[in-house]
Amino acid sequence: MLIKLEEQRLSINSKKDLEGMKAAGRVVAAALKAMRAAVRAGITTAELDAIGADVFKAHGARSAPQLVYGFPGVNCISVNDAAVHGIPNDRPLEPGDNVKLDVTAELNGYIADAAITVNLPPVSPRDEALSEAARRRASR
Repeated sequence: MLIKLEEQRLSINSKKDLEGMKAAGRVVAAALKAMRAAVRAGITTAELDAIGADVFKAHGARSAPQLVYGFPGVNCISVNDAAVHGIPNDRPLEPGDNVKLDVTAELNGYIADAAITVNLPPVSPRDEALSEAARRRASR
């Protein structure tokens, strides 16, 4: 089933809607936690994607990017200068890489999305400053 973005409208009109959004959000949080814990030099973005896919499967969730626009991976994983929507592949991560994990899950008709950035040591002063600025902005 392919969902067309322009047809999607979401309003939280009931407790059921709120609970549906929270449930989808919990799947996203669980996938991000598992993927973040696995980020290390030598792992590939395809392996990270499989970890996220396993979390989705365990919760009965599906990849919203796959449903909405036929994305070739389950999650978007971008490395270094690839800003967003990176396609998971067999390139191993290396020390100093900047890894963006973007997870969007569909669960029972509700979609949740979140992203984090993980910097593999050694982290350059520039990357640390950028990450700190993003953390400050997100905490507002």
